[in-house]
Amino acid sequence: MARKMTVIAPTIAPQRKQKKIRIAAYCRVSTNASDQQHSFNAQKMHFMMLYAHSTDCELVEIYADMGVSGTKTVIRPEFQRMLDDARCGKIDRVVCKSISRFARNTKDCLVVLRELKKLNVTVAFEKEGIDTARVSDEIMITIMEGLAQEEASSISRNVRWSLRNRMADGTLKVARVPYGYVKDENRNLVIDEPKAAIVRRIFELYLGGTGLRKIAVIFNEEHIPSPTGKLWNNITVKKILKQEKYIGDIRWQKTYSVFMGEKWKINRGEADSFYIENAHPAIIDRETFYIAQQIREEATEKAKPKLEAEKELFQGKIKCICGRSYYRVKAKTDYWQCIGRSDLGSPCKNYIFYTHEIESAWERFCIKLRRHADEILTPVLIQLEMMENAVKGAEIENLQAQADEIRQRRYMLCKLCTEGCIEREKFLIAENELDAELQAVTAQIEKVSNFADDTDEQVETVYKAVSTMPPERLVNAILEYAEIDGKNVIFHLIGGLYFREEL
Repeated sequence: MARKMTVIAPTIAPQRKQKKIRIAAYCRVSTNASDQQHSFNAQKMHFMMLYAHSTDCELVEIYADMGVSGTKTVIRPEFQRMLDDARCGKIDRVVCKSISRFARNTKDCLVVLRELKKLNVTVAFEKEGIDTARVSDEIMITIMEGLAQEEASSISRNVRWSLRNRMADGTLKVARVPYGYVKDENRNLVIDEPKAAIVRRIFELYLGGTGLRKIAVIFNEEHIPSPTGKLWNNITVKKILKQEKYIGDIRWQKTYSVFMGEKWKINRGEADSFYIENAHPAIIDRETFYIAQQIREEATEKAKPKLEAEKELFQGKIKCICGRSYYRVKAKTDYWQCIGRSDLGSPCKNYIFYTHEIESAWERFCIKLRRHADEILTPVLIQLEMMENAVKGAEIENLQAQADEIRQRRYMLCKLCTEGCIEREKFLIAENELDAELQAVTAQIEKVSNFADDTDEQVETVYKAVSTMPPERLVNAILEYAEIDGKNVIFHLIGGLYFREEL
């Protein structure tokens, strides 16, 4: 039988649709300046156009940080969101214009790149032509990132140099406006006479023998608004009395930091400090100011507790966790107990302790705080000031936006009246309402601008006191109250600080 051969024509099986690579683009600029805004928008537009017609890639997200530094990844919310999405498997590849946009801290950069690599997410830097999909590029990344960090350091040095020069020649502008001053159109300090009169009165009363607390009581009774918008207190009055700006002087660089450092420090001679005389108009003459400082120093010396008072150091300052107070029981060996122990209905069973126990706990705490004051209190001071500035800046920005919106409404109202679309009488009523609304918002802006929290002043008082005073004097200087919780005591200090110690 003859062999038969059948030719089978080739067929092309339909290919499965290739899954597109999910691309995430990261953009960053370090300031909110107008030229940086243009760069920011240009980065975003570049990536949108790059992947608009791609067949194998799709741009799933653009992560964009505006006005943040590249030296630390943890302070960039969009960068952190990108990492979270990568951990959740939403990204296959990250693209960035350059390493300096991605990070300027070598250690952080490499840690992030290696984590992304473990997640099978590659990273490409267009400017340097580096792609983590190629293993050999890690050495190049380290080198380039080191250069980026040095660039950031150079920028930091240049900024510091510029600030120091402006401090030295007196051209640096004051950020926080002191009570009694306002800023003119050139951002220079000028005297706000109604409030300046209050400042002068404080000095007059103090030089006349009136104490800090009494001055605060007088002003509160007369319903005079304080710089904080709250009630006057001795700390607020003291802050005004010691402020060198009231004689027209400014002291710059009271704190300093090191590039890439973890914390700021109070300048105790480690860095230059600049004292500018006659930087702006004075509210108080120098002789009056210096006499007030002398009186303050003498009052501090006279405030040293007497021997009898030292025996009752904690009297009236010890509270129980139940909300009631402790009192001292005179005995062969004095001890303290909660007044609630005699309550027949719900007696308190909290710990009874001897006087020497709380004195010993307080002394141990003071020694610890003195040894670690720089580590504990300096960051608190810096963070308080940063928080105050951040909150104040955000609130002012919001109020200014409200003011702009009112002005826009007023402009449209005038335009409608000019074109005859609204009656003159109705126009005047609406105009008066808008003017009143604008005046209220403007007043609020001024109030927020002049706001100064007393918390940082109190924390600074704690910092100075622990380095100069013995434990027995610190009780009256910085301790608000001690709270007993079982065999533990929680020392609540001025400024909202509190620490736990075992009895």
